[in-house]
Amino acid sequence: MSEIIPKEYKMSLTVTPNDVGEDGSIRLSAVLRYQQEAGECHLQTASMGWQAMIAMGMVFVASRWRTAVHRLPALGESVTLTTWHRDRKGPRFFRCYEWRDAAGNVLIEGVMQFALVSVAEHRLLRGDEFMAMAPLPDNPRQVSCGDPARFPVSGVIPVGEYRVRWSDMDRNGHMNNTHYADLMLDGLSADRLAGQPAQVDLHFAGECVMGDTLILSAAEEENVTTVTGDTARGRSFAARIRWSE
Repeated sequence: MSEIIPKEYKMSLTVTPNDVGEDGSIRLSAVLRYQQEAGECHLQTASMGWQAMIAMGMVFVASRWRTAVHRLPALGESVTLTTWHRDRKGPRFFRCYEWRDAAGNVLIEGVMQFALVSVAEHRLLRGDEFMAMAPLPDNPRQVSCGDPARFPVSGVIPVGEYRVRWSDMDRNGHMNNTHYADLMLDGLSADRLAGQPAQVDLHFAGECVMGDTLILSAAEEENVTTVTGDTARGRSFAARIRWSE
């Protein structure tokens, strides 16, 4: 039995030049990257980080992400990121995130849905396999944006393509999920990108491996952008971005 995992994990960080885009605000891909790091650190408090999990033949894989953006942190800003395991519904694990500025104002909040997957067979596990080793304590604390859910995808047209490279790969042998948060914006117009996202839904539908060509497609409605990425094997991701008015 591993050590007891605390109900939440808090990380303090300062936004660096590598984290921001042209406007000086943190990129959504950096938001995902820091959240991924915070979740890893939380599990590592019970010696259940990625190395230990891979040694046991299992790994957590993100399947859906929803985040509400009140304000994106700026270059040089010091913020606090708190994460906690909220609950588990069968094989689905729900982890929450909350970003606050130095004055305590909420900047970003979100929920990530994870699945426990076999490393060798890439098959979905029930979830009991992890809980038997390191029971995650439920923390009923909620965030305002609600859980990630399915959303309609229609009317998308090709806006570009991306060749998956060695530099995109992570330890699991596929493109790291943080990269999708950049790719979903790459085909959009400069006018659209000048706005701030208010809510982002990102569905990780299938793996991308080195050498894949990802076809990016998009559709625009009033204050809503839908983006998809497809390989020859089918859909890799779908995203929906609601923009601040």
